[in-house]
Amino acid sequence: MRIDLTAPWKSRDLLLLWVLACGVMACGGYRMEGPGSPPDPLDDGWAVSSLQAEGMNPERLAELERKLKAGDYPAPDSLLIARNGKLVYERYWNGFSRDKPHDLRSATKSITSMLTGIALERKLLPGVDTSVLPLLGRYAPVKNADERKERLTLRHLLQMRTGLSCNDWQEDSPGKEERMYDSRDWVKFILDLPMAEEPGQSSAYCTGGVVVLGALVEDAAGVPFPEFSRHHLFEPLGITRFEWQEADGGRTDTGGHLHLRPRDFARLGQVMLDGGRWRGEQLVPEAWVKESTTGGHPLGDSKYGYLWWSNTFGIAGTPVDAYFARGNGGQYLFVFPSLNLVAVFTGSFYNEPESSLALELCGRFVLTSALGM
Repeated sequence: MRIDLTAPWKSRDLLLLWVLACGVMACGGYRMEGPGSPPDPLDDGWAVSSLQAEGMNPERLAELERKLKAGDYPAPDSLLIARNGKLVYERYWNGFSRDKPHDLRSATKSITSMLTGIALERKLLPGVDTSVLPLLGRYAPVKNADERKERLTLRHLLQMRTGLSCNDWQEDSPGKEERMYDSRDWVKFILDLPMAEEPGQSSAYCTGGVVVLGALVEDAAGVPFPEFSRHHLFEPLGITRFEWQEADGGRTDTGGHLHLRPRDFARLGQVMLDGGRWRGEQLVPEAWVKESTTGGHPLGDSKYGYLWWSNTFGIAGTPVDAYFARGNGGQYLFVFPSLNLVAVFTGSFYNEPESSLALELCGRFVLTSALGM
């Protein structure tokens, strides 16, 4: 699969559009804030540099700013770029600013994957091929008993290959996330669903499966999921402002709606790019980073690993491999290993075609800049 950027973005809406969550359009008028390049040096762990110093063409980002101001593209809420481990570009639009946490929507799922890898490394969970139901005994007996359900594993939850009747992209799916949100206990709702097929047989996007995954980590750790994330990931990264949404049934919404500031979102991408390390400290197992972001199965317009997407951008005939987190409204965390590059977009284009606009902007402006075009 490849993201081809040879056509204007508006003509590719149907190809790129994947709307994953619900919400309302909340976008203010054009207003640009932020230092641009180089970003301001802060006591937040980020080294800063300029586009030129890190081998990027500044004209491409200047061109993007001109086009946004002219209305050629609707403005995202933020764009941040890190190269060679240094933050080199930082801009905000639509009234957003550096200190305002942003709703990451389904990009949250990729962070849940990182925390699952940490739990497995610490032997809190027995392994990705462990059956799910015995670990969640408090929900027994589950409805729609089925031998296939007994074979549901952590790996299936991570890969969106549960076999459950759960597909957020199908309006009539019994497990569609809006139906889960209306239930009194999200985890029980998902576990009670009927099976549609054997686990691992095919892929279907199911937010509820990631909520179940969060419950597994929470029970194994013996602390609420937000506390686990603070102690094992956010605090070592120096991330002090974060907010997880509660899930009905006393759990955490690990499938969406984590709020982070864009500079903090970007450092999670840097951790992934650096094999799970931040400033020399191994936070996420290196093997987990690789396993989460390579291979994978087709899902929508890309491939899906362990709650991370992957695809290849085609830039003037040059293929550039990427893996990324993404969420409804335009939340993207791109990692480009061959370019030693991380790019973050946030947006408020909820349930709109522009939700996928970051793919266009990243290819036409960020990657061309990194390739010296």
